[in-house]
Amino acid sequence: MHHNLLLNKQPVLDAAQTLYAYQLAVEPIEGKKLSESEWKEEINALWSGVEEHIGFDSLTAGKPVFYQAPLAALKLELLPNIEPMSNLIVEVDIELLKNKDALMSVKEMIKAGVQIAVKNYSPNEANNKLLSIAKLVKFNVEDMGDASLTEVFENLHKQNLKVIVTDVDTEEVYCTLKDKGANYFQGYFFTNPIVSTQKEIASNKLAMLKLLAEVNNPDIDFDVLAQTIGSDVSLTHKLLAAINHPSNDLPHVIETLKEAVNFMGLKRLKFWVNMLMLSDVDDVPMELLVTALVRAKFLENIAEKIGQADSKERYFMVGLFSTLNAFLKAPMVDIVDELPLSDEVKHALVDQKGSMGKALFVTRALEQGNTHMIMAGIEGMDIMAISSGYMTANGWARKTIASLGNAA
Repeated sequence: MHHNLLLNKQPVLDAAQTLYAYQLAVEPIEGKKLSESEWKEEINALWSGVEEHIGFDSLTAGKPVFYQAPLAALKLELLPNIEPMSNLIVEVDIELLKNKDALMSVKEMIKAGVQIAVKNYSPNEANNKLLSIAKLVKFNVEDMGDASLTEVFENLHKQNLKVIVTDVDTEEVYCTLKDKGANYFQGYFFTNPIVSTQKEIASNKLAMLKLLAEVNNPDIDFDVLAQTIGSDVSLTHKLLAAINHPSNDLPHVIETLKEAVNFMGLKRLKFWVNMLMLSDVDDVPMELLVTALVRAKFLENIAEKIGQADSKERYFMVGLFSTLNAFLKAPMVDIVDELPLSDEVKHALVDQKGSMGKALFVTRALEQGNTHMIMAGIEGMDIMAISSGYMTANGWARKTIASLGNAA
């Protein structure tokens, strides 16, 4: 089992906010230096663990994978098992030009069908040398200095290079870069929408918020819940379709809400209703729902690890609802006032306070790949347990999303 490597995953969306790829980044834990033999041993153990417990296809939804790792790990035999090989895009920077062994390894990768992306690009002679082997270019706008972005995009596009802008963390920045010609966007801008405290929640989303409030009322009983769900024919149809998905391997077809609650229980039924309502929002990327599910499952895992198993449903809810501001395009503080939530849950969602709020903070640090913040950790969990739990949550989220196939 690997003990010194952190695996981070981030989405890459296209200009229409559709999932294009994922980035998988591997790095040693803070302060740890690995020898060549240790790299080989630990990275092979890491990939074996992913294959055994999650599966690369489940982890990455079968999408292309941008792979980022130290030069010592950029060897053909140490790459993640992505199929086909052309779906793997290895990231390199100008440090590659100073390392003859790594340069030879990259040439072997290219012969095997791997694509190359230049990361941390800036328009200079050294970076431009790398463009001859690249298909894509990645950079953070803040690292471009005084360079004209419009000119940079135009020059790269003339060379048939696709451009990915990293660290795009607000919808406003995304819109600006989209207009300037960026092809793809890496970051969690879709969880940080442009909102106005003066603008009321749209009527259709207000109706969804009211339904969320009713469904998540802790005092609701099944008959009332069934009546609430049953009043929405589309939601009922999608719920039964999701429950009867082949992956659930049911002994017989579930045809009514009463059968559904008998099969899965009231709490699990509420989760499915929550997820289906969120998946029905048509002006947000599907990756937003994936993020909500990853956060929910990861926070539930944290609750169990730190001795808060009795509160794991509230941890789960904090994760699931932490993206409601993006779904509803409204301030979180306004949203929580409409929901029957405890003060502890509200403080976690609005201010990231309390144990649930801290767990949410760590989740967001994992999303951003911010190792320094992750290393603060959570009492009762070490950094490797946090990293492993987060990847497991990613796999679970993707499998859960897949079960929506019949419900679409």
